[in-house]
Amino acid sequence: MLLLLLQELFGIALLSIVLLEYVVSAGQRGTTTSAVGDPGMRRDGLRVAIEAWNQCNEVGEEAPNMGSPRKADCFDIINNSTNPRFTTHPKIDSWLQFFQRKVRLVQRVKEEENELGILNASTKGPTTIDANQYAAWKEIYLGRKCQVQDNPKPWQFWMIMIKSGNMDTLAAVCPRNGKKATRFPPEPGFPCFGPGCMNMPLMYHNYTCVREHNGTNTLRGSFYGTWDLNSDVSKALTENDTSYHQVSWEKEVGKGSWTFHHILKTSSKYPWLMLYLRSDATAGYSGGYHYQTRGMLKVV
Repeated sequence: MLLLLLQELFGIALLSIVLLEYVVSAGQRGTTTSAVGDPGMRRDGLRVAIEAWNQCNEVGEEAPNMGSPRKADCFDIINNSTNPRFTTHPKIDSWLQFFQRKVRLVQRVKEEENELGILNASTKGPTTIDANQYAAWKEIYLGRKCQVQDNPKPWQFWMIMIKSGNMDTLAAVCPRNGKKATRFPPEPGFPCFGPGCMNMPLMYHNYTCVREHNGTNTLRGSFYGTWDLNSDVSKALTENDTSYHQVSWEKEVGKGSWTFHHILKTSSKYPWLMLYLRSDATAGYSGGYHYQTRGMLKVV
């Protein structure tokens, strides 16, 4: 509970929550179950999502051609090599051995679902809400696509959260100290290069895939992008004065835990950027964000 309180108060990404265990009274001494849906990040069938917010903890406006800033990479894995089948015919057996060592992934979220946004709400989702509410709806929608049945309740995904600290104080879009939003003079603590400084980032997705090398199957995927809307995202990582975000993950099939790699790069227009890997609750509000969330913590 202390870890969760710190996360709520300070927005801290607490990776140690991966190892958290919750003791359940089951009439047997030493019986425990994890509070986390995927303790230790050991499950091959990964569940991970990404969300973006502005300084108001809102979306404001979607980035051009990006849809709502919520995406998910959730898949089930079919590993034929764990249950090989053979015949009495050597040539057929040889073919079966080659085919059955293949690992296949079944993606739970299609590309067109990850690209859903307020502009195409007529095809999927409510049509009478704004971009902020649509993002909240989309997180719930992706949660249903990714959900894993479990006890005492189902869980959805690890959540990557990216955020810019830019705030346009003259646009009157954020409440100030809890009071209704009004215009106020720029302050050093809130960077802003001018109108549009609170934009959502470009967000791209490399779906998790299997790479086989010398008999080893490795799973890899990533989310990446930039807040600099006019930049070439393929050059953003190394280009001077260009913001960039990337989270990639990899794991050997059937062994160990997922390894996450984070990259976050600021620019003169976006000097205050944030990136968290969160273990959010499977329902309710999360860390000061005033919309229903979906996540990994079954017990809070």
